[in-house]
Amino acid sequence: MCLGCLRRRREESVMRGWRGRLEERSFGWFVNVALLTAVAVVFCGSPPVVGQTEPLTLTLSAPQICETGPTQGYSGSNLRQDAEGNWIRFDAFVGYFGHGEVDVDWEVSGGTGPYRLTIDGETRDPAHEYVGASGTASVSCAMTSGAEAFIRSGVAERGYKEQPEVDSGVKTIPATVIDATGATAEASVNVYVVIKLGSSGDILEGGKTYRAFEGLLTVPVGVDLEVVGGADGGGRAVYFLRVVGATTTIALEEWTHREVSRRVPEEEAHFHAVLDELVASAGLAPLIETDAQ
Repeated sequence: MCLGCLRRRREESVMRGWRGRLEERSFGWFVNVALLTAVAVVFCGSPPVVGQTEPLTLTLSAPQICETGPTQGYSGSNLRQDAEGNWIRFDAFVGYFGHGEVDVDWEVSGGTGPYRLTIDGETRDPAHEYVGASGTASVSCAMTSGAEAFIRSGVAERGYKEQPEVDSGVKTIPATVIDATGATAEASVNVYVVIKLGSSGDILEGGKTYRAFEGLLTVPVGVDLEVVGGADGGGRAVYFLRVVGATTTIALEEWTHREVSRRVPEEEAHFHAVLDELVASAGLAPLIETDAQ
């Protein structure tokens, strides 16, 4: 055999040995990396917590407007005995009733049932207690907190011992839910209280919406208006409003609030813009943020 042939066989044998050792190292490195990755996944993962619950949350919703009339007191007849044992009938003040109410829907999620709620300072309305994951509460349109109200005995009606605050404007209705573990969640919703006015002497304050003579009307900011009577204007029932502190007046048709006439002295000409804004507001609901959560 030639010397060159022997040299080539020796070189091929050496190369096969190197390739074998490289393949072994490469395979060993791949296995090691794969094992490290698997261990990292195991250590980085967090096992699920048995019985874990979602956070307790409360959601409220309500109509935009809550309408009511002025506060009225109520007295009921009662009996008492005089010194001679005779029964005498007398009138006893019971409370203030007849306020409008608005339905507030609640929905609870998460936490651990059963749930109990306090809405507008009350744990119940005249019909039922506030319990469960969802339901509807009847809330007074009075600005006064419901915590100051009472449920009239024998009658499904809410009343107040003290005269409550009743006026047009935004009312924020707060609510709290407590679950079986004592956890709590809070929420609130805004409604716009619209008071019904329309008698002579009633004052409609600037920036507020009223139901005057059966139609919605918003008084421009910066002025107050006084109801100064009504009349029959050509077969149409009309009423008159006067700018408080001025002599400017406007006559509007009942129900539609269409303008019938106005009287604006020259020195009060700036009230024309005010009256234009007043008429343009007829029938429009107030714009507010209804969900304050």
